[in-house]
Amino acid sequence: MELSEVLIKIGLNEKEAKVYLAMLALGPATAYRIAPKAGVKRSIAYVVLESLQARGLVSVVPQGERKLFVASDPGKLLGEIEQKKELYKRFLPNLEALYLDASKKEKPQVQFFEGREAVDGLYEKIYESKDVVFFSTIRDILSSFPEFPKKLNEKAMQGKMRVRELLSMSPSDFAYAKTMKHSEFFEHRFAQGIGEFFTDNCLFDGRVAFFAFDPFLYAVLVRSDGVYKSLKTLYEFAWLSAKPFEQIVKDTI
Repeated sequence: MELSEVLIKIGLNEKEAKVYLAMLALGPATAYRIAPKAGVKRSIAYVVLESLQARGLVSVVPQGERKLFVASDPGKLLGEIEQKKELYKRFLPNLEALYLDASKKEKPQVQFFEGREAVDGLYEKIYESKDVVFFSTIRDILSSFPEFPKKLNEKAMQGKMRVRELLSMSPSDFAYAKTMKHSEFFEHRFAQGIGEFFTDNCLFDGRVAFFAFDPFLYAVLVRSDGVYKSLKTLYEFAWLSAKPFEQIVKDTI
């Protein structure tokens, strides 16, 4: 590594590094001699010398009508680095506090997925979650992605994730639930009342996904702490008032 590159890495700009090295090589010298040695114009040399002088890296020795410029001991650069390091360490807690505060105020993100491949990729993200809740009418997901519920059920039964599905009281939803295996890791409950969900909806990892199938296939993913928490609270209220799958089975026997 060139000496100029070293000086640049520790805080000097390119011209300052060239002028400082030229001065070290020349000893006391005028700007007239320093400029060509550093490979800069004389007018530029004067500006750079002033900059280095302000940093304490250059001293001026009057000699008659001329000014001789002398480079300070390179060890002074090490002292300057240490001062900067101490200053940074002193204010590091303040900087970290700002960083943490900003991370908590992360702006909500909304992503749009259109078409089978894109939507399938979003479902794949759900597989990676440890705790997932759905509220949906199962008809559309079974017709478009019949393999997804099966794979979800398998992972849950292996204890790799927890899945809760809040379904409607439609015959298709009940028939679907009867084909799945149930445990503490995979549960079904049925929302009371008449009606259905017109999208497949999922809450996972602080995100909310809405899957729509008609008139065309698409999904919207919202990453927002506030939106997620609000919908999760609403979901828990609905879950508590819904009938467990086991209860529905008993009632129909």
